[in-house]
Amino acid sequence: MNDSFDFRVSTNKDVTAEEYAQIARSVGWGSEEDSKLFVVSNAAYPLVVHARETSGLLIGYLSAFSDGAFSTMLGVLIVHNQFQGHGVGRAMLEVVEKQWPGVPIYIKALGEAKHFFKACGYKVPLAEMTILFKRP
Repeated sequence: MNDSFDFRVSTNKDVTAEEYAQIARSVGWGSEEDSKLFVVSNAAYPLVVHARETSGLLIGYLSAFSDGAFSTMLGVLIVHNQFQGHGVGRAMLEVVEKQWPGVPIYIKALGEAKHFFKACGYKVPLAEMTILFKRP
């Protein structure tokens, strides 16, 4: 539902670190190191979805991977703050859902993002889930 502007969604990986950094800064994320790591991350994910305004401006980015059976994991879903609330994130999520139909999608919803995912039909699991991590 893009009611105030046109955008297109693509699954190619033609996104630069500078473009990603611009979106990240718009939502208060990112550091110089994150921009450098973006190149590695973008190449590693089997599915990258991005959205561009008709002018070519990058306005959304999503990365995901799946085993095709038991789980699909979202890496990053980010929409430029000026373009949130117009269906950009939802359109990118639909690509993931169609790529691996019937496979559960798991999301690390940070902060208030949980409200967006709930509005898209995602649910909090009945059993508690704890995300653990280790940076070796």
